[in-house]
Amino acid sequence: MKGKTTMNTDTYKIIKLISGENIICELTEENGKYEISRPLLMHVQPSIRNAGMTESLMFSRWVQPFTEQKSFEIDPKHVIIVLPASPGISIYYENVMIKLEGGIEKILPMDDINQEEIYDELLEDLEPETNTVH
Repeated sequence: MKGKTTMNTDTYKIIKLISGENIICELTEENGKYEISRPLLMHVQPSIRNAGMTESLMFSRWVQPFTEQKSFEIDPKHVIIVLPASPGISIYYENVMIKLEGGIEKILPMDDINQEEIYDELLEDLEPETNTVH
C-alpha cells in the first residue's frame, strides 16, 4: 500500500461528550484532566442508495476552525465514555489527518474509502516480524 502511515493507532480514542458530540482524538490523562490533541468531530450521515438505506461516517474539525490550538484540556465530568478506536476507524482518522494537515480539504466519507486497502494494511500490521515459529 502506498504512503503507509506511521502513527500509533493504539492511542486513538473515541470520546462521547455530554453535549452529544462524538470526537476521535489522541488522549492522555494528567492531573485528573483529559488532554486531547488533533480532535475531529464524528458525523454519521444516513443516505438512500439503490441498495437501500446506508450510513456514512464523516470527520470534520472540532474547534480548529476557531483556533490555531492543537491540544485541549477537557474536564472528565463532561465525558460520558472513552473507548479505543477500532483499527479501521484509526486508519480512516490517520488518512483524514494527513489530508487536513497537508491542506487538502475534500475528504471522502468512510464508505467511499477502498475497504480492501484498509484490510491489506491491517493484515500487514498483523504479520510476524520473523519467520520463527514458537
